[in-house]
Amino acid sequence: MIRTLALALLLLLPAVTPAADPLAGRWSGYWQSDANGHRGPLRATVTPSPAGYDVRFSGRFAKLIPFVYRQHLDVVGTDGDATLLSATRRIPLFGTFTTDAVATPATFDATFRSGKDSGRFVLSR
Repeated sequence: MIRTLALALLLLLPAVTPAADPLAGRWSGYWQSDANGHRGPLRATVTPSPAGYDVRFSGRFAKLIPFVYRQHLDVVGTDGDATLLSATRRIPLFGTFTTDAVATPATFDATFRSGKDSGRFVLSR
């Protein structure tokens, strides 16, 4: 009887396990500056965190210079299957950056603004 109950619980366990977060994981695409037209490859790893997501962006500037940019994005709303995200962060020597994003399970489109630049991150699965 106990073995049967234990087996039944094991079979039901996957059914009650929460679904994986649809935004979590790896993304790839490109970044582009509106100010000067520079563009380069971009990858991101999205990790759920309290009140939002921690994102690790990595890419290249001027085809050779690698960069890594980490940002916590707060969830500020939803629209259907889209999650609306936003963040503001001061980066020494570069100023204050504001990021707004719309993410679905298949696309991650973000804009960034600072005192001297603006542009976008375009990512997909």
